[in-house]
Amino acid sequence: MSNSTVNAGLQIIDGIQLFPEIQSILITDSSTDFRLDKDLEPEVIGNYRIAKWGHDNLMPNHVLDKVEKGDIVGANLRFNRDVAFGLGPKLMRAVKRDEYGRVQEWAPVEEGPIFDWFEANDIPLFIQQQLTDVTYFYNAFPEIILDKDFDKIQAIRHKEAVFSRWGVMNGRGDINWHYYADWADNPSAKDIVATRVLDEFDTMNNLTMLKAQRKTRRFIYPVYMPSPGKPYYSIPEWYSIFRSGWYDHSIMVPELKKAILKNQLGVKFIIYVSQEYFDNICKLEGIDKNDRKAYQERVEKEKKAFNEFLSGEKNANKAILAMKQRIATASGTMESKWIEIVPIDNKLQGGEYIDDTESTANIICYAMGVHSSLIGATPGKSSSTLGGTQARELYLMKQACMKPIVDRIMRPLRFIKQFNRWDKDIYINVPEYIFTTLDQNKSGKQESTNTTI
Repeated sequence: MSNSTVNAGLQIIDGIQLFPEIQSILITDSSTDFRLDKDLEPEVIGNYRIAKWGHDNLMPNHVLDKVEKGDIVGANLRFNRDVAFGLGPKLMRAVKRDEYGRVQEWAPVEEGPIFDWFEANDIPLFIQQQLTDVTYFYNAFPEIILDKDFDKIQAIRHKEAVFSRWGVMNGRGDINWHYYADWADNPSAKDIVATRVLDEFDTMNNLTMLKAQRKTRRFIYPVYMPSPGKPYYSIPEWYSIFRSGWYDHSIMVPELKKAILKNQLGVKFIIYVSQEYFDNICKLEGIDKNDRKAYQERVEKEKKAFNEFLSGEKNANKAILAMKQRIATASGTMESKWIEIVPIDNKLQGGEYIDDTESTANIICYAMGVHSSLIGATPGKSSSTLGGTQARELYLMKQACMKPIVDRIMRPLRFIKQFNRWDKDIYINVPEYIFTTLDQNKSGKQESTNTTI
């Protein structure tokens, strides 16, 4: 929590401010950050037409900011990444097969040109980087680099998703360009690095054609998880915790209680404001939403107006005009208000909402596909510890559920094996621990040999 005053309010967390004079909380609804890509106008910088990632083109930055403030969310993401990583990628050779061609025996590859390539590109680190971006954003942007003779793929590098954006699709629905820049710093055209994007469905022919032109040695290979209705950037299902409010609840309670106790205040009103309310004001006043400084100044001015409207006896019994709209849903329509002021009768003294912590943690863990007892004790009074057998089975189920993500991450490496004409018996395996009982293995664990490419 910041002690500095932001106009009339104290910033509690992102989107939530405390107004001491009127004993009120203002909450800005950020659900519009998750609107469909096709609803957003492209961001034009010089000759570049960029498909926005979020309404202000900064969704990954907002997600990172939320993750850094949410201990439950951060722990779950680390767990999901580490489970998918297993024991890390290992370069192996199939040395024995059965009559059906199934590998019966493996041997590690520890020398030779393929081993040198594996080590020079630090493939274990590359996989960790890619897994991090996919678990956070469902999108990753590996860069393939040809050698100086345009004959083989010399390197593969991780490009940060936070700084990556797609170009706008062409008339055939293809994305041909990837743009790399610090989008939070209002980059100019000269700050943007443009890289050609490979066709993920016909990569061999596409790269063969492009390398013959000898214009560039660098290409982006798209990696993403399926996301219905998202033509540019996939959205993880667990982002529902941001839209539903459970994430806000998980971090608001401790910060809000700390602020209120420090200021010795109660809370009389909660003011809910949709992002669309601020968007509409700026549109009517001719303020460009892409001018982040002017936009934020106008937002803060409006927040101050709320404070002035609700404070003082002269404003008692006055009415406020608020817009609302009807939104179509699968079951009919729902009403969405742009402004809602809710009076509450609550005197926080330090013990409220503690019982809600356990249910909030469980809901967030459920959304993120993590059993809370696998990463630590569940918060709350009724927390319990799993038995060994139950924990083992839950962990094995989690490993199986992470296979689709590992498969997407390894797809560029499978292409490299094909393009560089590696020996067909060379594979990159991603082994993982299989926990067992002590009567089967004294250590209680054994190693699998999952073949990935």
